[in-house]
Amino acid sequence: MGCEFKTHVKLDHIQDFEMMFERMKVDRPREAAVYYVTLVVDCPKEFSDFLKVAEEFANITRRPLETGRASLLRNGLIAKVLFSNETNQDFGRESYLPAHPRAIWEDSKSELKQVIAQDTYSIIENRINEYSNYYTSNFEKYGIKLKRNGNVTLQYSGKWILYNVLSNCLDNSNGLKMQVGGERFFDDPFLKYFKKFLELDTKIQLIIDNTTNKDAIKKLTELYSDKLEVRYFSEKVSGTMRNFVFGKEIAVNGIKILPETSDEPSYVGTAYVDLQDIEVLDTKFNSLWDLAKPFKSK
Repeated sequence: MGCEFKTHVKLDHIQDFEMMFERMKVDRPREAAVYYVTLVVDCPKEFSDFLKVAEEFANITRRPLETGRASLLRNGLIAKVLFSNETNQDFGRESYLPAHPRAIWEDSKSELKQVIAQDTYSIIENRINEYSNYYTSNFEKYGIKLKRNGNVTLQYSGKWILYNVLSNCLDNSNGLKMQVGGERFFDDPFLKYFKKFLELDTKIQLIIDNTTNKDAIKKLTELYSDKLEVRYFSEKVSGTMRNFVFGKEIAVNGIKILPETSDEPSYVGTAYVDLQDIEVLDTKFNSLWDLAKPFKSK
């Protein structure tokens, strides 16, 4: 017989994230909050354990909880694990990786502050450290359940990877190397996150597919000239590969698989924490960087 599941979730936890998700315009915020909090705090391997928490704290049944999970996936708040290699980590059948609680807080706190009392705001802010400790305990430093060996392949949205980048930038001052698409990346909400990276004093090398959003790129390079360097490929040689290398810490190599809309995951990618794998991807990025054309603001 297996050990009986015992939750560490509290009603306050659910209410905190329900408020954040409401401000972020996540559909079904209560159901999404129950699933997200249970994943971060307890990290169950079976859906039945998520359901126990949902029924106990919010009287939520299976179908609404599944709807909340789907909402999290659409909004980039969780990524789905497809498979893992060279690791002893048991991801279980309910295999999802949440965005870091601190990244969610950074995304929602300004709007939240406008609608709740100051003491309530301070209480939630103070609890973020508690959520972060649960997150690190269950998903390791980089949020993919791996330490320094193995890799994990995921289905995720553009927002999930940006949340992951943001949480790593909050913790580390390493440089960031990114290869992304050139169209939507310079529109909101993606532009908002990108500015946050730069404001955290993160130095960024950015390769884009084209210069369609030339004016937006020009403004960024002028405003953050000491932190941001942009290069691009012509549309004739652009592709669907998307690479992210966070210093020497973690790298993600992905490919766009679905149309980029606001309501469905768009990428399948593999996240690496092994130093040799990261070095290989870093070398490949540097080779692309040398081939790409420098963006000139003038």
